[in-house]
Amino acid sequence: MKNKITRWATAAAATAALLSTGLAQADAIRVSMTVDNSYALYTGTVNGATQFVGAAGVWETVETYNFNLTSDAYLYVVTASDRSTAQGFLGQFENLTAGYKFYSHDPQWQVMATGLGSNAPYDGTQAALDLLSTEIQDANGGGNQSNGWKNFTAGGTNGTAPWGARAGIDAAARWVWYAGGNCNATNPTLGGCDAGEWLVFRIAVAATPDNPTGTQLPEPASLGLVGLGLLAAAGAVRRRRA
Repeated sequence: MKNKITRWATAAAATAALLSTGLAQADAIRVSMTVDNSYALYTGTVNGATQFVGAAGVWETVETYNFNLTSDAYLYVVTASDRSTAQGFLGQFENLTAGYKFYSHDPQWQVMATGLGSNAPYDGTQAALDLLSTEIQDANGGGNQSNGWKNFTAGGTNGTAPWGARAGIDAAARWVWYAGGNCNATNPTLGGCDAGEWLVFRIAVAATPDNPTGTQLPEPASLGLVGLGLLAAAGAVRRRRA
């Protein structure tokens, strides 16, 4: 678990950049996360990355980002395996507008392996956005080393060895990784491996447990659709009792 890179952007800088875009009818999103060894966080559409949020190479700390996203947006996490000890993605993600929370191990997440062993996009340059977008489009078509977007494999909960508890993330959250390449198929978070680097995790803002890809949902579609459905059901019960 080596600290391979330095932090490129702080959460505060990323927040200011995204809030300045003035997205209409957007929900307030909070992300608290860490990745061993390192990561870069982007937002975008189903077909590509459009905004660099931030990056870090110190898994011992948890970064928190606050920004606004519309329902058609995606979160993208770029990362790579540790070749010697362990690797994992851990986080929690909240729609503050809708009051909905999900974790890194929730099935709405997808992952893909690019098969590119170096030069992963870890900054906000146009070249990095273009490279990531090209790989996203390739995965959408079933390409890349992983032959498209795949399911991840969950490991231990927050607090498990070798990382211990990471403050700022709920204990219910689980470390996850892609069980590709020569990684352990049962728990790819443990033991050094090569999962087909570099990797990209993603989730749609509109994703729900019943609709993991968040596609073809009526407006307003958001991470809070489950909560809105429960409110509607409660209202129906009250009307029947009246």
